[in-house]
Amino acid sequence: SQVRAGMACYEESAKPQINTSEIVYSFIPQAFTRAYIRAWQTDKPVYLVIEEINRGNCAQIFGDLFQLLDRDGDGNSKYPIDADTDLGNYIHEKLQNNHRDGILDEILEGKKLMLPSNLYIWASMNTSDQSLFPIDSAFKRRWDWRYMKITNMDSEVDHPYKIVANDQEYKWWDFVDKINSHIGSSTSSEDKKLGYFFVHKEDGIISAEDFVGKVLFYLYNDALKDYSVPLKVKKDDQLKTASFSDFYDEKGEVVAQKVIEALDDFLEIQHQEDNVVEQE
Repeated sequence: SQVRAGMACYEESAKPQINTSEIVYSFIPQAFTRAYIRAWQTDKPVYLVIEEINRGNCAQIFGDLFQLLDRDGDGNSKYPIDADTDLGNYIHEKLQNNHRDGILDEILEGKKLMLPSNLYIWASMNTSDQSLFPIDSAFKRRWDWRYMKITNMDSEVDHPYKIVANDQEYKWWDFVDKINSHIGSSTSSEDKKLGYFFVHKEDGIISAEDFVGKVLFYLYNDALKDYSVPLKVKKDDQLKTASFSDFYDEKGEVVAQKVIEALDDFLEIQHQEDNVVEQE
């Protein structure tokens, strides 16, 4: 009845408690807090790097920190915010004996939060990811944006990427470069283009199964699902537009020969047979 009435219920014990365990909730600093404190301890640049920032709900993750992203001409936050009690106490503990000169008392005591000019927040974003939580325009306006162009990474890896089907090899970059040109002209969008590491392979070998199951699946079902995929395979001894299912046999296995036919045509590759010259 007391529970239903919303009254506090507890049990008193007449016996002394000999062995007791106590649950303690303490503040555990994470990446932002550690970077924030370090920036107020030094004049050197401090970087907080966020990988694929659009994979989460930015409005929920940043919360009140969103307001700190507005910087003034000196690089400090324009609008300081009140610090949570636990966070403020932790900051005060860490900064009271280890801080650089010129900090406002409210910052030093952990009462207010303000990003210093030497704290840089760098984030990466794959714009083609179909995130569950789109980033709104107000959030995006507070960042400086830099486009990272898709480039050939053959010289940057131990094993240059190549597509291998049966005994045929094709340079992965040749395919990426040409298909991206088609994606760009068809969709007028940069978001759907393939990156060099779209299929990650330590040995650099993209098998026929990888190519069909990952690359072609993406092209047919996402990037170019409302457009034409410029691949052809042999049907009745003639090259005709390929559907995704054309790359599989009746047992659901990838047909490497169809991959070869499609790539030969798409990349305009002619395989020359050895000529045997008979000498009299």
